[in-house]
Amino acid sequence: MTIEPTEFDMIALARRGLQALLDEAVAEVRVARAYEAWDPRTGKLTPESEGAKAKAFANWTEAKRSLARFDLLHPEPVAA
Repeated sequence: MTIEPTEFDMIALARRGLQALLDEAVAEVRVARAYEAWDPRTGKLTPESEGAKAKAFANWTEAKRSLARFDLLHPEPVAA
């Protein structure tokens, strides 16, 4: 006997995957902020820190957009 996933199961699985991607991006932003390095001579972020923060924020933005687009196509059912 095989169990076939329903469309609802597949949508829920996809939503969880996109939410996990968003959670990972949020963690990446937190790490980039927590470990940012400042150049004492200029008082600005080092180029590496600027790059890491920019990449983290870009990943967060893309993950947030992906989940928002998915939610437009497949809104979560409202509990009765």
